[in-house]
Amino acid sequence: MNLSRRILTALLLFAVTVLVMGTLVGGCLGPWLVVADPLARSDAILVLEGLTPLRELEAAALFREGWAPRIVLTLARSPIPDEARRLAGDPEPQERAARVLRRGDVADSHIVRLDRPVENTLEELTVGFEYARAHGFRRVIVVSSPYHMRRVRIIWNSRFEREVPGLVRPTRYEPVDPARWWRSGRSLEEALHEAVGIVHFFIGTPIPTFDRGR
Repeated sequence: MNLSRRILTALLLFAVTVLVMGTLVGGCLGPWLVVADPLARSDAILVLEGLTPLRELEAAALFREGWAPRIVLTLARSPIPDEARRLAGDPEPQERAARVLRRGDVADSHIVRLDRPVENTLEELTVGFEYARAHGFRRVIVVSSPYHMRRVRIIWNSRFEREVPGLVRPTRYEPVDPARWWRSGRSLEEALHEAVGIVHFFIGTPIPTFDRGR
């Protein structure tokens, strides 16, 4: 994509986002973003990468409660360069997630590590769905952060729900106050990021997650 097209896409994304925000401000955006489905016995718990250990702790709790017999971890690309990670002795995100699960009494034999690298939520859900379909799963639980759940549900329902039903579940270990989403810089940033992410999905995700020229 050339520079002018990127600028046009960015401006379009900004304009649509402003339009969406204009209809959602006034305390409505936060509650709209945070959704959770009633739990039901499922074949797997799919944990989306990010904010370790908060999402993994939720997955471990659901596993111990008996909602699913296995936990699936995606292989997400990290923004931290490999060399910096090596020098710091920091494990890859997938291994950090697995460590949290093991500490939460999930045996390694119940942890599935997907090996296809992904860069964003759509790709994570796609590889999770493909694994579920290949193994004949009838239902999965998708775990992520509270403000992320609306985008997860929109993507799953539009692409995968017909073949493999999915239940969205926000982690209980990340406290949020949806009605006051605009009262702090952190929650404001998270909510706006999700609003932009939803619009970006609807217009076809034209902007890559990582710079392809680097």
